[in-house]
Amino acid sequence: MSQDDPKPDVHDPKQTLDVLVVSQFFTPEMGAPAARFHDFGRMLLARGHRMTVLTGFPNSPSGVVPEAYRRRLVQSEEIDGIRVLRSWLFTSPRLSAATKSLGFGSFAVSASLRALLSRLRADVVIATSPPPTVGIPGWLASRRLGAPLVFDVRDIWPEAIAASGRLQSGALVRFLERIERGVYAASAAVTVVTEGKRERLIEKGVPATKVEVISNGVDLSRFDRLDPEGAALLERHGVDHSRFVVLYAGVFNPPQGLDVLLDLPGRLPPALRARVQVVLVGNGAERARLQARVASEGLADAVRFLPEQLRERIPGLLQAASAVAVTLRPRLDTHTVPSKIYEALASGRPVLLSADGAPAEIVRESGGGLVSPAADADALAAHVAQLALAPGTCAELGQRARRYAERHDRRIHADHLEDLLRRVVAGARGGP
Repeated sequence: MSQDDPKPDVHDPKQTLDVLVVSQFFTPEMGAPAARFHDFGRMLLARGHRMTVLTGFPNSPSGVVPEAYRRRLVQSEEIDGIRVLRSWLFTSPRLSAATKSLGFGSFAVSASLRALLSRLRADVVIATSPPPTVGIPGWLASRRLGAPLVFDVRDIWPEAIAASGRLQSGALVRFLERIERGVYAASAAVTVVTEGKRERLIEKGVPATKVEVISNGVDLSRFDRLDPEGAALLERHGVDHSRFVVLYAGVFNPPQGLDVLLDLPGRLPPALRARVQVVLVGNGAERARLQARVASEGLADAVRFLPEQLRERIPGLLQAASAVAVTLRPRLDTHTVPSKIYEALASGRPVLLSADGAPAEIVRESGGGLVSPAADADALAAHVAQLALAPGTCAELGQRARRYAERHDRRIHADHLEDLLRRVVAGARGGP
């Protein structure tokens, strides 16, 4: 909203909001941050609001920028009615702690410049993390535009990556912690995706009245019809539908712990090994290593790889599987919930989870899948064998999974977000 526009009555439930989102990742990239605010953006637009996203050039998870976005410092486009402003950032296919740190830092700088110099308007600014460095351009935009800041947190960095062993530099950890504390203090509200993360932020000193849970979810409308192209795509890549197909779709990065799926064929009973096929769809730092392992161990018939797919193809692929796998390697942060777990449940297929903590609690609560401890290939193989021999059980679990997913339709969470944004804006303007 420009300064010349009259301010609407803060009590008006139909008040149109201008929302500025700062996110390093956005469509066409895959993953939780891109999907979360692409969906929220479409849903807020449908309610009459406006959204602008300040983001980088797409490159995740491969580190490679698509040809259509190369050789530019900035770019503006519109995606599903959302105004998208892209700023340069460092990218590299050599994915390492150093290259990722350069990517985070360069985006923080370029996005800050764009936040200060571009013609923007906003009633409220949302910075969505990780990385927490997005809080810098988010805070600058908030100050410049006189709009309250909402900090959206999916993983609590830097403690989450420090605990995983991916971040060894004490100086960098302390630097990120200072950014983290500063953004929490500057924010009118902090949103998290699980109750466990809310409790952790309160332990870290964030006032309880600031922290709200707006969990991950799924746009169920994407799963309302069966897409036959999913099955056809699997067939074109040599997937045998007469076998029990265990499908994983997502990023191939170390936290996903995908080796457990390559261990799976060798842990099955001999009579079942020829009847089960593992399919991995996606891209990331681990893809080449996993493919090399399949080749060296002679697993080419048991394990198939598909390239990264457009987001609109994912529902059909999941629906074409016999069961959907969701994996995480063992980790100290057990509150992390991969967003793909809700898509797996929405597909109406049984979920095979190899993870601990909050994800295990969700699948057990849903009744829509079977839970194995993280990295326990023997337990996972036992569950695959159980389902492969009992198609009736598969159907029952799939129905329960879908019913549970209906409780986490992203439209419900969009209602919550809209209500929070209205309250934050009203509070900034002196309303109730």
